[in-house]
Amino acid sequence: MHIRNTHAREVARPPSEVFAALEAVGTENDTVWPAPSIPFERTPGQLRVMETKERHGIIRATLVELEPDRSLVWRADQPFIKGTHGFEITETDAGCHVTHVLDARLAWWFVPIWMFKVGAVHDRILERLLERLETA
Repeated sequence: MHIRNTHAREVARPPSEVFAALEAVGTENDTVWPAPSIPFERTPGQLRVMETKERHGIIRATLVELEPDRSLVWRADQPFIKGTHGFEITETDAGCHVTHVLDARLAWWFVPIWMFKVGAVHDRILERLLERLETA
């Protein structure tokens, strides 16, 4: 099954501030990750394409795209999920528009798990993270 899940928000902050907050997720400077019971962990140090790894819950992914102040994209290649998730930041007159897109294929056996458990948790985390971007 293919899923495309999108969350977006207008944020009254400059793209550079929003990007810095997203870049810090999973570090000691993280101010926006909203789920301490499902910690977001990543490789220490500066983000590096094809080197920086992330982990949150059952997801493991590698950074595949990094465009400062514009985008961060991670790729998961696990038996139950293959695809990308990431943030796009577009400057606006009032600050920026932040979009998170998950675009992936799910293994047949993972579809009910996504539909009845993981998808709802994912949506709550993303909405809360976007709220925190507004107020951080």
